[in-house]
Amino acid sequence: MPPLSTTRPRSRGQLVRRVVATASAAALAAATFTPGGAATARPAERDPLAAMAGKYTVVRAGLDNPRQINILGRGQILVAETGRGARNPEGCDGRRCTGRTGQVTVLNGRTGRAVPVMHNLLSVAGPDGSFAGGASGAAARRPRGGFVAIVNGGPPGSQWGKLLGRGAKGNNYVIADISRFEQNNDPDGEGVESNPYSVLALKGQILVADAAGDSILSVKRGKVRLWALLPEYGPRVDAVPTVLSKGADGDIYVGELHSFRKGKAKVHRYDRDGNLLRSWGGFTSVTGVDRAEDGTLYVSELFGGNCGFDQIPSCFPGRVVKVAPDGDRRYLPVPFPSGIAVRGQRAVVAAFSTSPGTGFGGNPAWSGAIWRLRF
Repeated sequence: MPPLSTTRPRSRGQLVRRVVATASAAALAAATFTPGGAATARPAERDPLAAMAGKYTVVRAGLDNPRQINILGRGQILVAETGRGARNPEGCDGRRCTGRTGQVTVLNGRTGRAVPVMHNLLSVAGPDGSFAGGASGAAARRPRGGFVAIVNGGPPGSQWGKLLGRGAKGNNYVIADISRFEQNNDPDGEGVESNPYSVLALKGQILVADAAGDSILSVKRGKVRLWALLPEYGPRVDAVPTVLSKGADGDIYVGELHSFRKGKAKVHRYDRDGNLLRSWGGFTSVTGVDRAEDGTLYVSELFGGNCGFDQIPSCFPGRVVKVAPDGDRRYLPVPFPSGIAVRGQRAVVAAFSTSPGTGFGGNPAWSGAIWRLRF
């Protein structure tokens, strides 16, 4: 496997996709293949989850590449499932499989019972259904109700780069074309690159993080405008915003993927008008963030911790960072974490966020899942 570059990829701003591709290559390198072509995890010297015993409870497993999550009323958990690509071999071209297996799911936070609320969303994945691109972000709209999803990855078409809503009959409809705004405006002035990745529904507007565009966009009545432009780190390193959330304090939190470099990513706090209030540094590849009522910040780091790619599958990259109001940090290993959400003292996270429902290497214990954490 080639060394990881810390500079911007040739297709500027598409760091999210390069991260997925690199991680996928590492995962495949750590697996063996049966004669039938199915990937199976190489026997590990120890169970990589054994060290976490007592640190988490599985709310729901068997999810397809879960990404952004939100806690709704009555403790329900909204999950954006990016899908597993195609449902059959006809949707594959050898390297990737394209289908409509993405969905938005509501989980009962106590029993784990799953109810899909948006279906038939674009999904592009490897032949085994891992490391999918597609419906990576979802949110619930209040007070009018309903759900929205943002779709990235895959061939340009009716869903790619679009903010979608669910119609009265369960059909998907286009609320706004996020990628077209980037094409027409290029807010960061660095050439057109769009990869909308997460979404936040607020009263009167919907915010979308365009990871490749380095921007946060606001959608009101179908009209798109620039809400905030993230700071640059030089001519070859972008912020790459991957996550949006509203903290318990009512402010808006944005997390950066930034690069593969350890400790270089930041979390930013904005007011409702898009004014930057403060930032926290020292994170690695942020894919989830939320702030609790007591001011504690919870941050998912996709490649945080000390586990390297060469240790997969006996050890998985990823961790969640708990930042106390006084700045003290505690860490909990979580394999490939993505969205995180907090209600009171309860924190839930999307674990194995790059795995299909059948699990990495066919191991169901390593399937996309929602975990309740115990720090």
